[in-house]
Amino acid sequence: MSADMTNKTADKSVMSYVNLSSQYERKARLLPGLLCAMALVPVGAAFGTPFVGWLGLAATGVGLWAIVGIGLSYLSSAAGNRLQEKLWPRWPYDAPAQKWLDPNDPNISSQQKHLMNEAIKRLTKLDVDAAVQQGPNEVERVLNDCVARLRYRLRGTPQADRLESHNVDYGFARNIAGLRPLWLAALALSCAGCWIGYARFGRDPIWCAVSTLLLLVAIPIAFGLDWYVRNRAKQYAESFFSAVLELDAAEQKAKPTGAAPVH
Repeated sequence: MSADMTNKTADKSVMSYVNLSSQYERKARLLPGLLCAMALVPVGAAFGTPFVGWLGLAATGVGLWAIVGIGLSYLSSAAGNRLQEKLWPRWPYDAPAQKWLDPNDPNISSQQKHLMNEAIKRLTKLDVDAAVQQGPNEVERVLNDCVARLRYRLRGTPQADRLESHNVDYGFARNIAGLRPLWLAALALSCAGCWIGYARFGRDPIWCAVSTLLLLVAIPIAFGLDWYVRNRAKQYAESFFSAVLELDAAEQKAKPTGAAPVH
């Protein structure tokens, strides 16, 4: 009985690390890792290795294969964070979500920034315009605090689901792009292995065709992934501040008539 309880406790502990109940964990972290591993499926199929079944067990967190799922998940996250540092070297200060509020950013109109600053002042009591008088370092610190507080204010609101969806999309794009060297190398090895298997061991040539096609399709996709990541980051920023404005409008509407404005 004690051994059974120990095993159940261990399984529960493993599953808590995999956290498959989280949409972000499944799509943004685990899925890129599984897709990277699936690059070896053609060569595994050519030589009769059941890669798909193993990956299925890793995806569902079954037994020891849950550990593989954990490894793939953390690998994709680490690779994504490394790519993020290359695209935005001063993250979070140069992140798209903060650039939207940067008084020196020329891509957003001054009127839009004014609307955002007024909404943020009401929601967080932080004043971006006042921080400008204290220098660029203070502006960056205030912007960072603003984004952190706004994320907290948005939790549990009707706008949170849409925002989370865009956050998951960005996480997936960042992590699959970060894993690019690994899945390109895996596809190249898979292709080479399939052709060697066909030439030397008489393996089914269909896997040679499949692996070659996958490699040819993957190469141009790999070159466009940085743009894809930037686009998803921009989409998240737009969604984030749309949600902020909606939350501010809802709170203003809910206030009793004649309530004193917040300064």
